[in-house]
Amino acid sequence: MATARRLGALAVAVSVGGASLALAAPASASASTNELVYAVDASGDGAYSVALRDLETRSTTTLLPADATQGIGYDRPELSPDGSRVVVSRFQPDSTGTLTGGLVVVNHDGSGLRTLTAPAPTDTVHVDDVLPAWSPDGSTILFSRVVTTKGATTADPSSLTTSLMTVSAAATAAGTETAVPGGNGGLSADYDPTGSKIVFADASAGQGTGPLMVMATDGSGRTPLGVSGTLPAWSPDGSTIAYATVTDPDPTGLGRDVLMIATVPAAGGTEKRLPATRPSTARTAAEYPAWSADGESLIYDLSGFDASGVPTDADLYAVDRDGVRAGKLLATAGDEVQAYLQGPKPAPVTAGAASRYTSVTPTRILDTREGVGTGRAKVPANTPLVLTVRGTPTDKGPVPANASAVVLNVTVTGPTRATDVRVYPSDAGIPRASNLNAAAGQTVPNLVTATVGADGRVTLLSSAGSVDLVADLAGWYAPDATGSGFTALAPARILDTRSPAVGAPARRVGTGGTLDVQVTGSALPTADGGTVSVPSDATAVVLNVTGAGATSATDVRVYPAPASPTTPRVSNLNLRAGETAPNLVTVAVGSGGKIRFRNAAGSVDLIADIAGYYSASSTGTYVPVVPVRFLDTRSAIGAAPTPVTANGYSDLKVAGARGVPANALAAVLNLTATGTTAVTDVRAFPEPTGAGSATPPRVSNLNLQPGATRANLAIVKPGADGRVRVLNRAGQLDLVGDLAGYFVTG
Repeated sequence: MATARRLGALAVAVSVGGASLALAAPASASASTNELVYAVDASGDGAYSVALRDLETRSTTTLLPADATQGIGYDRPELSPDGSRVVVSRFQPDSTGTLTGGLVVVNHDGSGLRTLTAPAPTDTVHVDDVLPAWSPDGSTILFSRVVTTKGATTADPSSLTTSLMTVSAAATAAGTETAVPGGNGGLSADYDPTGSKIVFADASAGQGTGPLMVMATDGSGRTPLGVSGTLPAWSPDGSTIAYATVTDPDPTGLGRDVLMIATVPAAGGTEKRLPATRPSTARTAAEYPAWSADGESLIYDLSGFDASGVPTDADLYAVDRDGVRAGKLLATAGDEVQAYLQGPKPAPVTAGAASRYTSVTPTRILDTREGVGTGRAKVPANTPLVLTVRGTPTDKGPVPANASAVVLNVTVTGPTRATDVRVYPSDAGIPRASNLNAAAGQTVPNLVTATVGADGRVTLLSSAGSVDLVADLAGWYAPDATGSGFTALAPARILDTRSPAVGAPARRVGTGGTLDVQVTGSALPTADGGTVSVPSDATAVVLNVTGAGATSATDVRVYPAPASPTTPRVSNLNLRAGETAPNLVTVAVGSGGKIRFRNAAGSVDLIADIAGYYSASSTGTYVPVVPVRFLDTRSAIGAAPTPVTANGYSDLKVAGARGVPANALAAVLNLTATGTTAVTDVRAFPEPTGAGSATPPRVSNLNLQPGATRANLAIVKPGADGRVRVLNRAGQLDLVGDLAGYFVTG
């Protein structure tokens, strides 16, 4: 017998041990934000409502309320591919008082409830239509029909039969459903992303679990996948099928079978169980797998069992595609089950021309406090500041008319409210991606590689309050043979003035003090005892520079080691007393292959981690893109929508995703951490080859205090499978990653 929670109000239903029956269809294009639809029994009366949760705003609404007094409840809702409708099984009493499941569809706002199927019982059998799934084009509903012989015991396999059916999503009356050829004995089916194939569990043995099968929608080519399970869900890219599988049958016969989420190649092959979906040694059931729109995570529900084998209230969980990182997505009062996630299909990046880099002595080109590059006034919220960059004079001549991107150290200062600042091409719409985050009164810098609009300008936009904005030009990219190519390096620490020191004496840099550091050479020592090589023809280096333990408010400037003591009127780090904060710096190499650090006030320790260099002999060229969000652990973009815990990580797919070539040399990512619960640092580095977490490099990209939101640009080589690992060292936080561009060969 299935429990009431497992299949709504089915009187007699297939059993999967302690498992439930469910379906998740492919996550296709949607006009909505990432939304979660699920069934919830908040009062414990066995009647399930349908709820919608917006993962962006974290707001929840009840779409279809249950009515326990009338015996009306709902089971396994699913959003349509465009996000405008929901299909769900509705259970209500028939003419004999028996609860019967039929399919209904309702608009996203709860209006327009319409019946699709209304199976009628006979004197000998009971019929329920369950587990609906939309076709990728939104025209058809695929579902399972369960027929139960009245008066029979569940021990008799012949007492229950299943079959696969379809009905038009536009149906206005019951009775138009059609049997799927070859679908007898099928259960919990799902379409592939093209709509030409389906995957289902062969339940002909009378159980809710069985061999997973794939066949064409016309019933031809029926092929076993070589695994057994239930609730198959086809990934949006068509490569993989997720499902629930019994991994440890209950030897006591109480039905407390352990279920985990597993995946298998869509062409068949070896089962891969996702270890995090069984979080402890306790007997648990992980079920209802549903893919995120980008295929990088799965939603499922997780429950335990009481002593008699009855499932306890479930909570909704999320797991990264690799199955290593999982966490609770939603846990409110009652039983939350049968989730389905829908959202916009990830669009390919809008890429510019491959370009080479010209570095300059840092030059201030914008300061709203002094009227440099614009008027002398704070910038109001949501008011674009358009800054001309082509033609700007530098020590290497004006920024050329064909410049595709510029490297700017952008600083927000004196914000009247907490805000974020976005920098983007002047001819593009406002991106979802941001570059800086600052609380009221803070001064925060961040390096920005800004794609230039066709008119030679970039736009800066603050989201709240009013702010002053400062921008210092470090160089530009242009699609011609001049300039330098890029070589990405595995991150390595080449400067640390703390003990044990590297690259300089173990001594803090005092007020007005300077420190010259060698950045070219065949064997520069690193903090891990190794070396790194930067050729003598390097024109610039990329460093993540951190100021640690500042004794007073100060700024730190990084620039080419000059032949004269001239200090440019720019800054790279702005620190409060006691603060430790990083910023990425792209700096031209100066006299003797050195760069200079200058501290304005108090004393501070300085740390620098090299990420790469530019040289005439390097072949890497930069491809700018309109800024786009690749990662957000709050809302199922690039990873599971759950915080990253201590020593946890997200392996972000960059190379080979969304139009970024699989052979990309490095990604330029603006990384933001928010909702931090402890003092921590965040590290970005190539995903190690092989499973598990290899020893992370001794570098950091973000340094955070509890409650902080901080951003920093990172240039990172992709590792295995084109992925970048982003690691959190302590507490928990959410991670956001926005792509500014990438490097390719040639």
